[in-house]
Amino acid sequence: MADDFRYHIDHHGSLVCPPELLAARAGSDPLGLAAAEEQAVSAVAHLQRRLTLSAVGDGQFRRAHFESVVYDQVDGFQPATGPQPLADAAGIPPARRRTAPADPQSPGRLAAGEVAPVLAQVDRPVFVALPSPGYLAAAGSALADSSAADEVRARGEALAAILRGEIEALARDGVVYVALGNPLYTPLLTTAGRERLAADIDVDAVLGCMVDADRSVFAGLDVPENFRLGLDLTDSGPLPTTGQGYDPAALDALLDETPFHRVCADFPADPAARLPLERIKPGLVISLGVVDVSTAEPESVDELLDRLDPVIERRGEDDVAISTNGGFAASADQPLMNEDEQNTKLRLVETVARYYWGNEI
Repeated sequence: MADDFRYHIDHHGSLVCPPELLAARAGSDPLGLAAAEEQAVSAVAHLQRRLTLSAVGDGQFRRAHFESVVYDQVDGFQPATGPQPLADAAGIPPARRRTAPADPQSPGRLAAGEVAPVLAQVDRPVFVALPSPGYLAAAGSALADSSAADEVRARGEALAAILRGEIEALARDGVVYVALGNPLYTPLLTTAGRERLAADIDVDAVLGCMVDADRSVFAGLDVPENFRLGLDLTDSGPLPTTGQGYDPAALDALLDETPFHRVCADFPADPAARLPLERIKPGLVISLGVVDVSTAEPESVDELLDRLDPVIERRGEDDVAISTNGGFAASADQPLMNEDEQNTKLRLVETVARYYWGNEI
């Protein structure tokens, strides 16, 4: 079939960094580091092409952490101090948290250096994963009162303006798909997460402010008709606080009337911990994280098909994509497995997707 811009064989961008690149990053030779980055990015771009992933990235090999693409290039982020109950509940490591500035300024592009070599080398759709503005504004905050929640909205909207400009520039470069990552949503959407946070924050107020901040990226966004902007709820494997299920009203607050074209979510073996797909309207592509990055043990293809068949039957093939349930190295020096194990997991994604879409994708 023709490209339907749904990217059915999906992943999250962060891949296991080669040891040679980590060693070069730890050294003091800028030219050696640049050469190591170029070699690693070229190899990983061609790897993704051989795995026939629907969209290709640079593995986030130029980032120390998923968030570094913003932290390192937008002025004003400071180390986070004090309590951060939402980031704790979402399982975000302290090394990845910062306090967002009130007036963020970016002197230039954020991800141009990441996409240029991939666009030059691989004849395949190229995508980029960026942290969402709501996530960046909330990750380092105590969120202790209504003024703190309002601050998340204001700072998030200021960051959204920077991200909007970068997304438009990426689209002009030739990138076809950007995923905005916000793993802070899950504790605000789930029964157990909301119960855990109720004593520390106004859960619904914080949820509303983050939704507003993330959606503000779309205000005046100028991209081609076939460009896709997704919202990624995953991080590094099974999402915490999902065991008792999702709060229907909270999920509706996030996804009803969402401007995003696709949502990426964990879809685990335990039915009780799954996103209730019946509440999600047709037309929104759901990228289902069925391959678990928290363990190197490969899943059974039959088990994954048993999990997915009912979804495909109810929802249809057009509004579904298959993926892992997170990236493989949200922090470059702390990968979840080695490269061979990662590639086995990615081949599982491709194999399962072929059962539904065959050689059409």
